[in-house]
Amino acid sequence: MTLADERTDEVVDTPAVGADPAPLARGAGVGRSGPAHDALKERWFACSNALGWSVASEWPDPAVDDVCDVVLSGRVGPPLEQALTRWAGARAAAGIGLDETLSDLAALHTAVSGALGDLGERRRLGLPGAEGSRLVRVVSLGWTDVACGDLTDAAALDPLSGLASARYLRTRLAEVYREARAHGTSVSERTALVVVTLQVAGWSRVAPLTVAGDAAAVVFDAGETIAVVGRSTVVVLAPREGLAGRVRVLRGLLARRLAGASGVLGAPSARIVALPAAIDGVGDVLAKLRDAEPAVPRRDRILGFDVPVIAPEHDAD
Repeated sequence: MTLADERTDEVVDTPAVGADPAPLARGAGVGRSGPAHDALKERWFACSNALGWSVASEWPDPAVDDVCDVVLSGRVGPPLEQALTRWAGARAAAGIGLDETLSDLAALHTAVSGALGDLGERRRLGLPGAEGSRLVRVVSLGWTDVACGDLTDAAALDPLSGLASARYLRTRLAEVYREARAHGTSVSERTALVVVTLQVAGWSRVAPLTVAGDAAAVVFDAGETIAVVGRSTVVVLAPREGLAGRVRVLRGLLARRLAGASGVLGAPSARIVALPAAIDGVGDVLAKLRDAEPAVPRRDRILGFDVPVIAPEHDAD
């Protein structure tokens, strides 16, 4: 059974010799096309099925098309890493386990390693050995970030850093807004967020987050809520009175404690962020903090990733 069979819920006949195989890989709602893209996706799907993919209808995903595009373009480094990270995260978000995700990665290796015809010159994907270890690590991190992120949102404490979770912070904020409403006061005038942002490597971010949380606890030691929001952001819910001076102290403490720390790739920042007038805007504020996090430059780049390269077509002289 092909990918198109699963998407249309119809069984199609095997195409005659010489017929265009591309329609087998194309499905409704898929914006990408082209013989190389379609052939790679169809071959990847077939290899994944052969390796034991459990539910064929769950295999298609826009992230699959992104990976195919990057592989066929020959791009390496950040473009390839980002595509694989998004793909692994999409698998986790769909409830697909890490073992099956890694099997799907192996299927991609098999599909490209044996590529001929529409996929271009036969090339080696580079999955075995040291290059393969880095590739597996990137995919595992991408899957884990989404899977563990769901667990973090559902818990009162962040399981890695030991700080309060984003869910607890939202609960605490709801209490603050209820208290302000009961007393006829303004939350935005009396309270604010102190946002500490770190630029850390993805696989070693836990220790710097813990150090940042400990530093915040030294400066904000009167019952303020200190929580983790996103991958590399620590947030303190604190009263506005004297806040600017406390933030200056925190900046100096962070600079001393994180100087030369493993995994820290830049100077930490600490700033004051205003809270909205109403509780309805809190979700947007926290989402913007997550979206504003710096990109994660991993130290395990997939260099030398050998992929098929489609030579550009040139006009005839």
